[in-house]
Amino acid sequence: MLFSLLSDTADKTESSGSGNYILIILVVLIVVAFAAYMIFSGRKNKSRQKEYIEQLEAIRPGHKVKTVGGICGIVAEVCDDNTVIIETGSEQSGKSYVKMDKELIAQTDAKGPTQIAREEAEARRKAEKEAKKAGLTAEEASDAVISETPDSEETAVEPKAEEEKKAEE
Repeated sequence: MLFSLLSDTADKTESSGSGNYILIILVVLIVVAFAAYMIFSGRKNKSRQKEYIEQLEAIRPGHKVKTVGGICGIVAEVCDDNTVIIETGSEQSGKSYVKMDKELIAQTDAKGPTQIAREEAEARRKAEKEAKKAGLTAEEASDAVISETPDSEETAVEPKAEEEKKAEE
């Protein structure tokens, strides 16, 4: 009985040589797919990190921020040594100021150049879609979008800071 089992397995291994090649090909494909996934996810993480750094560099007084520890406030001052002073609290409860590294900021309403460019491109695409529905040309739609967007981010921030100063007085 043992010999008949051994002879059956020997016959199967000789005839399943093509099965081994298929198995090897599958393993190679899985390894290639995993390597491609790692490469593309690494690129995505690098672009996210670049945007985060640009966003931190764009922080100016008057921007709203939320820290990693959960402190929410408004940037009162940006120091030279990569730190910011955040104003928290209100007039009623009393204001307090916290000085911390920029890297501890988790969220902010400041926008870096990459984010601004992406939002402008998205606005153009939306305007072109609407223009196609309305029957306008692409040039007319892009001109309308350019006239609607502010010249720079700082012009939009300055009125907010001025309004807050007037409210304090």
